[in-house]
Amino acid sequence: MMFQIAFSVSMLFAAATATCTPNELNICMSLDLHASETGYYNLNRGDYEETVGSSPAITVKIGQTITFDQTDASNWYHPVGFAYAPDGAHGDTWGGAENPEVEGLGELVYKIDGQETTCADKGDTGLDCFEPEFFYPRSEWLNKEYVAELTITEEVAQTAKGGVLYYFCHIHSKMSGKIIIKNADGSDYSSDSDELPLYEPITNDGHDTNCGTTGASPYADGGSRECNTKFFGGDHDTTYEKCLQSIDCKMNYEMFSETESDSDDKVVTFMQQMIPHHENAVNMAKLLLKHATPEELATVDEEGGFEDILHDIINVQNYQIHQFRNYLNGDGIDALREGESGDGENKTSSAAGMWAHGLTVIMFIAGTLALV
Repeated sequence: MMFQIAFSVSMLFAAATATCTPNELNICMSLDLHASETGYYNLNRGDYEETVGSSPAITVKIGQTITFDQTDASNWYHPVGFAYAPDGAHGDTWGGAENPEVEGLGELVYKIDGQETTCADKGDTGLDCFEPEFFYPRSEWLNKEYVAELTITEEVAQTAKGGVLYYFCHIHSKMSGKIIIKNADGSDYSSDSDELPLYEPITNDGHDTNCGTTGASPYADGGSRECNTKFFGGDHDTTYEKCLQSIDCKMNYEMFSETESDSDDKVVTFMQQMIPHHENAVNMAKLLLKHATPEELATVDEEGGFEDILHDIINVQNYQIHQFRNYLNGDGIDALREGESGDGENKTSSAAGMWAHGLTVIMFIAGTLALV
């Protein structure tokens, strides 16, 4: 019991003292979990630059080192990365080949508690020490401060297509935003290549915005896919109940419509069923976080453990959804099983690589915690 109290006090102290001052060279990152399935980054540069909305574009100058501060609690499970194409290591499509990242010596450094990382796998940037800690339990992760320092060198600017880099989440896909490179004096940078296209962020409509969910609007009362079945009892006359009905309806519809009929592949059937099941859990957790008061959440666990569980459901199950999508939509399920890319070359596919990466991270964490 005394350990729990001490740990809780330590966590609260770390959260209280971890502040970020936004300015041109120091970007305070946070995450709006309700903006999309995974959520989108919000960036704050103070008065220097307006950064409104989800995954906003920012400008940087050649020669600058920009700090991306991820100390805010919402960043848990969302370690930032930087790449020369949207979504970086996740590729252009689910299960696609990895895109090149900014990872050269002198271009990027990851720091924990103000210090460069020192684990055996730190490499040139420290990413392989930094990212695994984002898989730690939320209550433990909150005890440290995490930043990434990106330096815009001439080589980085020349390599960037159209003079544009992309920030992304190393764990979840479809969260990218633009980093537009300028000359050192702030004038427009001239590139010999064309800028790559970037998908538009999802914009939730009224129903999903009110609920704090994503993708539930067609299944709401009066929606194009409204269910006639009630998935729980009662009059469904409150906003919370109407939202819950819509996300349950969504899961029911998609578990039927998105599962291949008479499939002989048990793994594929499992994943096709599990994706809408996980999406339902994610939406349920977001709905409760948006509509329950802090007092209501505290009745379950005054130390914040229940809120940790809700964030865990959102972030971990979204990560698993992405693993399933990579497997199902990669270069071909048969090729993935054989560890080939589908183009005849004997190399590991991105989808298979994501599974291997996940296992590597889990083993890293298990080994680290065993030493504690």
